[in-house]
Amino acid sequence: MIPPHRSGAKPCAGRYLLLASLMMAAWTAGPVRAEPTARDLQVLARALSFLDPPPVGSVEVGIVYPPHSAPARAEADRIIAAFGDGLRAGNLTLRARPVQVDTVAQAGTMALLLTEAAAPQAAAVAAAVAGRSVLILAFDRSLVDTGAVAMVVRSEPRVEILVNRAAAQAARIKFMAAFRMMIQER
Repeated sequence: MIPPHRSGAKPCAGRYLLLASLMMAAWTAGPVRAEPTARDLQVLARALSFLDPPPVGSVEVGIVYPPHSAPARAEADRIIAAFGDGLRAGNLTLRARPVQVDTVAQAGTMALLLTEAAAPQAAAVAAAVAGRSVLILAFDRSLVDTGAVAMVVRSEPRVEILVNRAAAQAARIKFMAAFRMMIQER
């Protein structure tokens, strides 16, 4: 707390500068969400291996970001880099590539992973690929709770795989019976 100004004393410019800096930091800071970790992506790869029928071989996942946004593209590029040469889970290897929100209908991928920047367009993404057996994924739990995406995976503080049953059915996505016992359905 900054002490009140005493009459006759000069205000300390350093204190005002510190207060202004703290206020600016509080004003510009939004909620901090971490991008997916390597462990999150491994959980994702393992979860996708439980689709019915299970995908095998090399499969593409579109990393969805809004167009005309350099920060959004940078976020997508970081996620793609985290996939490396591909994530393996059994007979499945996931490879990532960038997909803009407005081109998801032509992406030709088996899954679409929304970046944080693309989350507000989740409904439009789902509508663009409705009924095509394209799994829409995210790492933000609120998106599966609202039905905007079919699946959310998180590995911290513990592994969680959440599936929105209605969104999965609308996308024509089915999971193996054994997998359904391990997940939380909404």
